[in-house]
Amino acid sequence: MGFRKDFLDCLEGKAPEHFPLTEYMMFWPECDGEYLPKMGGKTYSEYFGVQTILPVPCDFNPYPLFEEKILGEDERHITKTDALGITCTVEKNSSAMPHYIEFPIKDSDSFHRYAERLDAACEQRFAGLKAFDEWQKTQDRPTQLTARGIFAFFRDFIKFDDLMFLFCDEPDLIAEMAQFHGDFLLKLWGRALDFHVPDIVYFGEDMAYKSGPMISPAMVREFIFPHWKRVIAMLKSRGVKHIICDSDGNVMPILDLITEAGFTCILPLERAAGMDGEVVRKKYPALGMIGGVDKLELAKGDREIRREAEKAARLYRAGRYIPSCDHSVPPIVPFENYAAYIRYIKEYCQ
Repeated sequence: MGFRKDFLDCLEGKAPEHFPLTEYMMFWPECDGEYLPKMGGKTYSEYFGVQTILPVPCDFNPYPLFEEKILGEDERHITKTDALGITCTVEKNSSAMPHYIEFPIKDSDSFHRYAERLDAACEQRFAGLKAFDEWQKTQDRPTQLTARGIFAFFRDFIKFDDLMFLFCDEPDLIAEMAQFHGDFLLKLWGRALDFHVPDIVYFGEDMAYKSGPMISPAMVREFIFPHWKRVIAMLKSRGVKHIICDSDGNVMPILDLITEAGFTCILPLERAAGMDGEVVRKKYPALGMIGGVDKLELAKGDREIRREAEKAARLYRAGRYIPSCDHSVPPIVPFENYAAYIRYIKEYCQ
């Protein structure tokens, strides 16, 4: 028994045998240019010792995907309609957020057309699961089943301004789409669990800004919460122990709803948005947490790096917390700074 058991023990509030060193969201691709030449041909996991989860191969995207179409191109940018049916401009050789132009869902008719590509019973979605279940037994990492959550279904396929108006002007359509996506997750994950019961199920939501949630707690309660609750109830009834809600931004105003729905863990505790793991721990002692190490502070000097590692170690010792950056490690963090952070976090958490 090794990393997998230590990781899961930590989330369950048990004392792990060894510190489960991880970088849960790993590194921006732009880090490769500086980091890889300094690691002597080793991977991030080999060099730093950070371990990762095993993603369960279950396709939650539209099927079939849309045909990608290049609509324009210059030296720096490409404008295209992507495989999800979204028209956007992307910067070449960059993982920066695209500039979104047009989304596939605009009204009831376009929603129903899009929904035709979201048949949860499509067997192609589960093609790799049987082989995965056998292969993962040879590994020592937690397995994770992932899909976009209820709010993320709206946010990913509807222009944000239009979405905000729909919540106010067409609540029946919002309710219909939430019901549809909740049903989709029940069917998709229910079938996936026939092949493999993962250690973790992960709802990607990203439903908050720096100042708070994108919709009011009352709207979350009315439109999102019932579907969180019914999907999570199914997952727990099938033996899933750890259910993560992932959202950047400040989710403190809706953490009561997140925990009431049955989520057992949150991430990434974005510090620039005011998320403070020590505050969350006092109010929600049974809630697992991953993240919370301020990536912006790691870009500074030794004093700031030590301070981040010390705070993470305090939370780790309090239990149900796994240190990790509050999102993927960005290229503004120099290699030497990240290496120093790893030294300190190992020292303080062993």
